[in-house]
Amino acid sequence: MRKRIPLNAIRAFEATARNSSVVKAADELCVTPTAVSHQIRQLEEFLQVRLFIRKNSRIELTTEARANVHRIGRGLDLINDAILALEASDYDERRRLTVSASTSVATFWLIPILSEFTRQSEEVDVTIKTFLTRKEAEEQESDLRIVNWLSQLDCHSEPLLEEEIIPVCSPELAARFGNDSRTILQSAPLAHVDRATGGMDGTYPDWARYLADFGISRKGVAHGSRFNQAGTAMEAASAGLGVILGRSLLIADALEKGRLVPVADPYHIRSPYYLNASWKQMESEPLVQFRTWITEKVRSKELARVA
Repeated sequence: MRKRIPLNAIRAFEATARNSSVVKAADELCVTPTAVSHQIRQLEEFLQVRLFIRKNSRIELTTEARANVHRIGRGLDLINDAILALEASDYDERRRLTVSASTSVATFWLIPILSEFTRQSEEVDVTIKTFLTRKEAEEQESDLRIVNWLSQLDCHSEPLLEEEIIPVCSPELAARFGNDSRTILQSAPLAHVDRATGGMDGTYPDWARYLADFGISRKGVAHGSRFNQAGTAMEAASAGLGVILGRSLLIADALEKGRLVPVADPYHIRSPYYLNASWKQMESEPLVQFRTWITEKVRSKELARVA
C-alpha cells in the first residue's frame, strides 16, 4: 500500500528547490509565497526532516534534500506526462469516428467523397474499416456501419439510400453491337460477379434473373468471365471484357468519366442501404456530424438525379 503523501507540499518543495527561491516558486504555482512556505513546513513535519537552510537572504537545500530532489522532480515529471497522456487519450476518443463499409463501397463511393466531410469537420479523425462478409462486418468494432441488410445487432438503424443494378460496359464494346440495348444483351459477352449474386439481402439479380425479367432470350447465360469482387469486375468491363450488372453506388464515377456506359434499363428492384450506429456513440459529436453530412450528401444527389 502506498504511503499517503502531501503532493501539493512536494510540488512546493520541488519548485522552490529548482528556482532557489520561494517567491519564484510561488509565481510558478500561482500561489502566495506564504502558502509555499507553509507547504514546505508541512512537508518537513510530515517527513521529520529539515529541507532548507536559510543563509542571510538565500535558502539552500540540506544534504538530505539535495540527495533526493532530482528523483522527486523526475517523479513529478512522470505524473505530469501520465496526466497529459490521459487528457490526449480522452480528447482523441471524443474526436475519433470509426466507419465500416464493404471494401467496394468504401473504395468506389465513400472515400472519393470523404474529403468533403474532413474539410468541414477538421477536428474529427475518421477511421475507415472494410469488410467482405456480413459476419466480418458485424464482428468489427465500429461506431457506424454502412450496410445493405437489416442487422440483428442491437443498434440504431436508419435507411440511407437505395442502389440500382444497371447493365454497363465499355463504350467500345457497346459500339461493336451498334449501341443497341437488345443486341448487346443478346450477343455481347457477359461478365459475372459471384459475390453480388443474390446480394447480401437477396435483391441483387444475376444475369439469368435480369434477362428473364426483361424478356431477353439468350443461350449460355452462365458463360463468360467471373469475378469475386465488384471492383475487379468494373475494371474488366472498362477494358471491354464484357457487360456487367453494375451497382449504381460503385459505377457512378466511371459513368461520369465515360469509362462505362449504360446499355439497358436498371433492374426493377433496388437494394436498400442502412446506417447502423452504435447506441453508445449515438449522441457523440463526430457521429452526429457524419450522419448529418452523409444523409444530406445522399439527399442532394437524389434531388439532382430527379431534376
